[in-house]
Amino acid sequence: MNVMNRVTLATLKRSKTRTIVTIIGIILSTAMIAAVTTFISSFQNFLINYTKADTGDWHAVLYNADLDTIEGISQNREVQEVAVTKGIGYALLEGGLNEYKPYLYVLGFDEKAFEMLPVHLKSGRLPQNENEVVVPYHVFTNGGVQYKVGDTIELDIGYRVLDDGTVLGQKDYYRHEEDGASEKLVVTGTRTYKVVGICERPPFAIEEYSAPGYTLITVLDKSKLGENDTANVYIKLKNPRRVYDIYDSLGMDKLQYKDYEYNDDLLRFMGISQNDNFTAVLYSLAAILIALIMAGSVSFIYNSFSISVSERKKYFGLLSSIGATAQQLKHSVFFEALVLAAIGIPLGILSGIAGIGVTLHLLRDMFASIMSLGDRVSMTLSVSIPSVITAVVLALVTILISAYIPAWRSGKISPIDAIRQTTDIKLTARQVRTWRLTRKLFGMEGDLALKNLKRSRKRYRSTVISLFMSIVLFVSASSFSMYLMDSVSNVYQDVDYDLYYFTNERGDLKDSTIKVYRDIVLLDSIEQGSIVRELYAFTDIPKEYLNQSFYDEMIDNGFIPHGEEAPINVILYSVDRDTFKYYVRQLGLDESLFTNPDSPAGIAIDYQHYYDDQQKRFINSSIFSSKKPESIALTVVHQEDGERQLKEDIQLVVFANEAPFGVPDYASSFNSILVVVSDEIRKAIFDGDEKIWGPANMYFAAVDPFEAEQDIMDILVDAGLPTHNLLNIAGYIQNSRNIVTIISVFSYGFIILISLISIANVFNTISTNINLRRIEFAMLKSVGMTDSSFNRMLNYECIFYGLKALLYGLPVSVLITYLIHISIRQGVEMPFRLPTGSIVVSVLSVFFVVFASMVYSMRKIRHENIMDAIKSESV
Repeated sequence: MNVMNRVTLATLKRSKTRTIVTIIGIILSTAMIAAVTTFISSFQNFLINYTKADTGDWHAVLYNADLDTIEGISQNREVQEVAVTKGIGYALLEGGLNEYKPYLYVLGFDEKAFEMLPVHLKSGRLPQNENEVVVPYHVFTNGGVQYKVGDTIELDIGYRVLDDGTVLGQKDYYRHEEDGASEKLVVTGTRTYKVVGICERPPFAIEEYSAPGYTLITVLDKSKLGENDTANVYIKLKNPRRVYDIYDSLGMDKLQYKDYEYNDDLLRFMGISQNDNFTAVLYSLAAILIALIMAGSVSFIYNSFSISVSERKKYFGLLSSIGATAQQLKHSVFFEALVLAAIGIPLGILSGIAGIGVTLHLLRDMFASIMSLGDRVSMTLSVSIPSVITAVVLALVTILISAYIPAWRSGKISPIDAIRQTTDIKLTARQVRTWRLTRKLFGMEGDLALKNLKRSRKRYRSTVISLFMSIVLFVSASSFSMYLMDSVSNVYQDVDYDLYYFTNERGDLKDSTIKVYRDIVLLDSIEQGSIVRELYAFTDIPKEYLNQSFYDEMIDNGFIPHGEEAPINVILYSVDRDTFKYYVRQLGLDESLFTNPDSPAGIAIDYQHYYDDQQKRFINSSIFSSKKPESIALTVVHQEDGERQLKEDIQLVVFANEAPFGVPDYASSFNSILVVVSDEIRKAIFDGDEKIWGPANMYFAAVDPFEAEQDIMDILVDAGLPTHNLLNIAGYIQNSRNIVTIISVFSYGFIILISLISIANVFNTISTNINLRRIEFAMLKSVGMTDSSFNRMLNYECIFYGLKALLYGLPVSVLITYLIHISIRQGVEMPFRLPTGSIVVSVLSVFFVVFASMVYSMRKIRHENIMDAIKSESV
């Protein structure tokens, strides 16, 4: 090891505090970069595994391929595996309640198909021969017919055919007579099957939502296939990236587009898809986060190396005077950077991987709830070699960038100036002059503190810059997280119900349906219920009641000429008596105001939340100005009576911000409002014609939505009502809530790590500057400065540091917050607001960190002998 490197190592050992703090900064920086790259790797691996569990582990599929084509594909050198499936035939589903899905469809799987295609069992086992089948659970939930493991079913199997002889398959929807071309089932034989398992709904590649048959899976014996038989072949390639290039050799060039498909989701998440920018978006987000991390890290690490060069200036002068070249001095600084990197980067990589691993483990349930197969595929840590290499390279680049300018400066040091240290402070009396008011306000200590700052401008500037960067990074990260969480919450508008049931009944409900509703509400698993009907009407509102921005938009879109009334859509909601009574009680209103048929009255909700196709973003708005109409004239077009118009005036007693249970809190179009009325008013208005109202929906809030779903299905089956009209949306609601929570966790974790880097930066800068001023402090004490005066001077310096940093940091933070707001507004419209809590925290933290750093640094030199300090060198 050469002399320069030995001197460098000795300096690092002597300045232990600065060295340790710098290493901690490198560890934090590297850990954050490693956490981002590892999360991207884990997330991408999770999506790949999830897609395999959802759609299957295959890359392309050919439908209705002949045996020669299947054999040719199997022998292709680029094909790793093939799976074959073949439709056995259709059979009528006896007792089925879904008129659009009247069949059972028996599908045979070969051995590889059970491996490559997802068949997720709820109970039982997979079939082992041609006489056993697995039945999907949605035969019960959607079709209303329940099969159990051990049942024996006899099916009259055949094929579907149109009147003109066209044979239909699973990709052809069921043809009713009213469709203009009806179909029939031609039975070709009878098969008896034993039910050995109940599985979840097959993936979309096997059974589309429009498919007319529920897919029963059995074993396919390929040896019984005839020469004219066709089958579906699923292909898995050795190199998936070749999937778009070798379709000619796989026989796809002879087929129509509808005869083959790619597993687009799987290919997309593998970064192979030609038509999706998923990978680009994912890596772009990672690049933005890493750029922020590198910006904070460069500031901190740069200060460390800059201070290091300043400390070693005399050493550099001595070495230069005995022959050290400028290149050797630069290499010395880079050697220091590499030594610190060699310690900090490995620890940072391990810390980042461990940190993101713990985070993913704690959030695994939330990630699982977002996906429908989350119980089968969990979000786990996936450390890939490219992610680690990327983190190491980026961390090393960050350190070298930070060391470059100090290294360049080290080569410019003049030996004589460095030894004499005449360049440290070059002052004139004018440069350190202070206002007389300063001495009057802060005394001699405050005046001296201000002179010290002016005297050592470089050190003062480095401290202020460190504080400035800390404020900007903390507030900016907080703003980014705040707007990100707000936008996600805004897009995923929450609802207050978990399940709803579509009755398809207009007007008064049948007694049997009312009994079903009451039985459901009395279930232990149900918390609340409501019966809701809706009706679409329109009205004209004078300009004086409208927001100017809304009125201008109506004119710009050509809906109205300037100066005329604006047509507004009104969505009327009628709720059952108990729900309405509870609602008006919540609003503090008298129910009698809304139940008089001779004076119809309702409660208006003027809030619009919708996606604007032209602006390509979500909009939140209102229609009315502060002056609101007391009543509106409604018009309804009755289609069944030759578009006869019905008119009704309705009073708007109050404008509310919330809706009753089961009714949305917002309109999903820019020119619509909601009006809630009681059941009594519904029966009285528009000539008492209840047929103009939509069918009744039942809404339910549940303690356990999935247990409640099963309980409700049992009630529906007993009452002979269709079960496919019952929808459980609790999963979707919980998904959106968990998305917000996950983003919050990562956002706050990012803020905390950025804050730690910023704090380490400030601490390192102040502690080193204090250490460099040991001689100065000793001289002040030697001329009689008391401890109280000395402490007061340092306190004033801390205040001046903080005030100067806040003077620059807060305006820049507000500007960046506004830029983030503009960026977020491209996707979601929301008002500009400052993260006031984070700003207050940053203000308090600046002074706390400065004072804490100053106190810690002074502890080491407070009781130092004055003469020894004056005679010593600045270490």
